[in-house]
Formats: sequence, structure tokens, C-alpha cells
Amino acid sequence: MSTRGRKADLKVIEGGLEDAPDVPTHIPEDMRQQWLEVVEDLRGRRMLTEAMIGSVDAYVMAMWNARKAQAALDLYGVLIDGGKGVMKQNPAVSLLGKATSTIQRLAAELGLTPASRSRPKMRGDDRGDEGQQNDLFNF
Repeated sequence: MSTRGRKADLKVIEGGLEDAPDVPTHIPEDMRQQWLEVVEDLRGRRMLTEAMIGSVDAYVMAMWNARKAQAALDLYGVLIDGGKGVMKQNPAVSLLGKATSTIQRLAAELGLTPASRSRPKMRGDDRGDEGQQNDLFNF
């Protein structure tokens, strides 16, 4: 699934969360550190709100699904026995593809990719348009 058009810019939000919320109980133990790192990154850039917690949660769970799907592919391979000697695609292939797509989309929305971080609004700059215009002339 691809999105068209310009990606929305994240902005520093007045009233954003100052303290990192607790890790939700449904986050797997081996993904807790990932959740904390993403939340701390957003909080540090003053872009974390209560509404964004769902996106962080979806991002971390997609990462977990991708890891589990890759483990299944490593164990069983891309093709599995579908019965009567007929080979079929391992369902983990579809899960990995969907999880990877979700990871890419949410990483861009949360400002976790190098491309999204290069945009001034994703860095948490408070300089506004004047600071961005000055950047055009700094070599």
C-alpha cells in the first residue's frame, strides 16, 4: 500500500507530554526497550502527545510481528508443504510484508527515518519560518 502526496509534518506541540508514559502491558518483554526509545525520542523533540501513543504502539507491535515472521521464515522457509505434496507460500511471507509496510509508514509519520528527520519541523526546531529561511543561505 502506498500513500500519495506530501507527508504531513510533525510539529512541536504545546501541551505535549513531559513525562514518558508507562509501557503498556501488552507490549512483549523483548520489545519494551524499543517502545521506551521511541517514546523518549518523541518526548525529547517535544512531539509526544497522548494521541500519538497508539501510533507508537502500532509501530512497536509491527516490529515484533516482523521479527516473529522472519523467525518463522528462517525456520520453515518461504515455501511449506500445503498437503498432498503441493508446496505453498508460507503465511509468514504475507505477515512480514504487511508488518514491514506498517513499520515504514509509521516510522516516517513519527519522524524516525533519516529522511523525515531532515525536515526542520521533525527536529523540534522552534525557529519558525525565519530560521528555515536563514538555513537556505548557510553553506
